[in-house]
Amino acid sequence: MKRLMRIVFLALLLLTACTNTSTLSEADEVAIYTAVIEQLYTRDDTFGGTYQAADTYILSQTNDSAGDPDIEPLEPQVLTTAVQDKITAALAHLPTNMIWVEAMTAVSLDPATGAVANSGIVLTLGNIHPQSNGTVLVSASIYVGSLAAGGQTYILEKDANGWQIKGTTGVQWIS
Repeated sequence: MKRLMRIVFLALLLLTACTNTSTLSEADEVAIYTAVIEQLYTRDDTFGGTYQAADTYILSQTNDSAGDPDIEPLEPQVLTTAVQDKITAALAHLPTNMIWVEAMTAVSLDPATGAVANSGIVLTLGNIHPQSNGTVLVSASIYVGSLAAGGQTYILEKDANGWQIKGTTGVQWIS
């Protein structure tokens, strides 16, 4: 009987491991990051949602401390070219040029003000952190200039319309 209980326990453990929510599909990854980028561009731009960036630079490597600089970041991930292309296509309705860059050093800044050239912005995305309740957390930040930047960690939940931002958690910063 003990052996049967052990086998059942191991089978349930394996079943649980196979249904782990930490493995999201590429479509989910694209939808989550698309929602976060759109939120940053249209609402959380540090100008009350009124800034219309001509160029939007997005760092292709994640950085979990973007939304909360005090947290211990997890290992950065590079978003694949396929994911980048799908995010860009999903955001084609925004009046901006989406430009993926490897590092902030690839972005031209005004030497006098520190502002992104051509009225641009730089977005930094964190890793996607699935939660046990089905939501995911994504840290993100926006940089317009030295005194125009902000970041926070978004809570997203999937509903009938896809991944939606439901709120934020932790530190919210602005400069």
